[in-house]
Amino acid sequence: MKALYLVYISACLALAGCASTTAYAPAETAEDYGYYSTKLGDNRYRISFNGNTSTSQNTVKDYALLRAAELTLQEGGSWFQVVDRGSDKETRNTPRTEVRRTDVIERDCGLLGCETRRRPTYTTTIGVESGTERSKYSSSLEILVGSGDMPSDDGRYYDAKDLASTLRAAM
Repeated sequence: MKALYLVYISACLALAGCASTTAYAPAETAEDYGYYSTKLGDNRYRISFNGNTSTSQNTVKDYALLRAAELTLQEGGSWFQVVDRGSDKETRNTPRTEVRRTDVIERDCGLLGCETRRRPTYTTTIGVESGTERSKYSSSLEILVGSGDMPSDDGRYYDAKDLASTLRAAM
């Protein structure tokens, strides 16, 4: 019975480790959590940020913009234009695990009297219930890096230094 209890505690600790938001850090591949950048051509890049189920959609979008601003500054640019953007939401049901302890009372009667014993029993339930959906978000941007005067401020152009400063302050 102790082994079952230890398995339950281990599972709870493992799930608790999954409950933190995705750190702003590079991803090893385009499918991992974090940011990932691909050079598409001269001054053209695709930036992706994948969050886990504890990272909000707005945070994922902000992290993608922050990476675009940082990449622009690393490449010697001062502004960038968002040419294309997309976001994705993946939803899945998470299993619910429950271990329940109950006491069973047994009574044995013989020629010399009765004996009452109490022993614990454990019941494990694993199931998927409606309402336990968890979503994870990803955001991708295709950008053009530029330097000098920013062409126009129509919502597709960003000053890399100002945006990076603003987003870092909000983190």
